[in-house]
Amino acid sequence: MTFWQYCRDRLRIIAACLVAVFISLVVVWLDLGIGQRYIRSDSLIYIFILATCVIVLGLLYDYKKMRPWYVEMNHASASLSESEFTLCLQHPATKEQQQIHELITRQYQAFTNDLIVMRQQREQHVHFTNQWVHHMKTPVSVIHLLTQQHAGPMTHEQAEQLMHSIAEEADRLTRGLDMMLHTARLDKFELDLHVSRLNLQQMIRQVINQNRKALIRYHIYPKVSGADVFVESDEKWLVFILTQLVTNAIKYSKHLPGTKTLQFQIEVDENAILLHVNDEGIGIAEHDLPRVFDPFFTGENGRREGDATGMGLYLVKKVTANLGHTISIRSKVNEGTSVTLRFAGDSLYRNLM
Repeated sequence: MTFWQYCRDRLRIIAACLVAVFISLVVVWLDLGIGQRYIRSDSLIYIFILATCVIVLGLLYDYKKMRPWYVEMNHASASLSESEFTLCLQHPATKEQQQIHELITRQYQAFTNDLIVMRQQREQHVHFTNQWVHHMKTPVSVIHLLTQQHAGPMTHEQAEQLMHSIAEEADRLTRGLDMMLHTARLDKFELDLHVSRLNLQQMIRQVINQNRKALIRYHIYPKVSGADVFVESDEKWLVFILTQLVTNAIKYSKHLPGTKTLQFQIEVDENAILLHVNDEGIGIAEHDLPRVFDPFFTGENGRREGDATGMGLYLVKKVTANLGHTISIRSKVNEGTSVTLRFAGDSLYRNLM
């Protein structure tokens, strides 16, 4: 606020003071004009009373103009609703009050926006938790049924098949728990981040090794090609991203007959390193592609498989964005899906600044 704006807010009081001074000077001039050498005491009392009246009138006029704002402030102070008290302050009279009103309004809007985001996140979390619990009940029920079906003596082949089936359901439980754990950590991503220089091929082979049983079981053969390069990233989150991509490739390829290939191709660009993950699964319908990164979107494949939460690619997209990487996807029905991760040189540090 400038000095001129400060004075303009008090213009009525200043005008009253000037009028009081003018009237006092007139009285003095008149008193001296009738031949007096000194100002009489009666005249001084008259000047004091007259100036006081003018200033009081000025203050009363100024208070009348300011009173609506004061009434609104008292109403806001007495308001029981802490979230809507700013709505009571709607008629600022001075420049100073206008600036205070703008600041309070901005703060209220920021608070409202944060509240909306928190409500959306809470609703999303509740929805995801409900879906997650529903999906976790399925493998538990399957394990329970498997143990009941083979209550009697079993042959070696039956026992082996039973263990395979239980292991498969246990893997589903493990993946579900892992997804829930990473979802919970995602809210405090910056507290759970350790950036280091990682060998990309070693990371890929680590994820393949973790999923080798499922890959062998469904005749999916991984291939890694391209340069042996290093990328700047977080090991745990990068493993999570690659695991989700491998899990999706297995999920949407396992029921296809014959052998399938899951190819990891590393490509060195001018300013970035690209990792293409290509599977030979059932592919994604063209009209579903723009929404595959939306939360809870399962599309045609999710409805067909009945084992999709719609959170896998959403979490992958969110984690890659937090890490400063980018992700894109291409797919054709009955031909497969290709996901590309782009590791830019300084994107991670730029994203954290």
